Parts: sequence; structure tokens; C-alpha cells
Amino acid sequence: MMETVLKIKVDEFLAHKIKDIVKIGTFRSEEDFLKGAVREKVGRWEILKLNTRMDKFAERIAKKRPESVAEAVLKAREEEDETL
Repeated sequence: MMETVLKIKVDEFLAHKIKDIVKIGTFRSEEDFLKGAVREKVGRWEILKLNTRMDKFAERIAKKRPESVAEAVLKAREEEDETL
């Protein structure tokens, strides 16, 4: 996969935290740490978008058919949100 160089600046506190994490061997390098952090954030963003779409779908279904199944879906989504 082709890689693109992104330039970022972080405050000194974060820079030290990243260096400490790399020093203890959790990541091979600052670059690996940052790639992992970006990958994780993008993944969370995608999940958030999907959750929003699912919630809107469940709300539409609940309006069309205010039955216990739709209510159960909405309740399950709310409970899941509370655990995140």
C-alpha cells in the first residue's frame, strides 16, 4: 500500500507521553505509535458513522411500526452507547 507523509505537531506533553510509550517497548517507533493511533481513530470514526446510520434506521422503523421489536432495537442501541 502506498503511504503518504502527513506533518503533525503535538504539544510537548503528548510528545513526551509518546516517547515514554515507545521506550517501554509497546511500539517500535513513534511512527508506529502514530500510525496505530490514527488507524484506531479512523476506525472509531467509522463505527460512529455506522452507529448513527443504524440509529436513524431504527428510528424510521419505529415510526412506521411502533412495535416491541423496534423499541427493543432502540433500547439495545442506547444500552450499548452507555457502555462505550
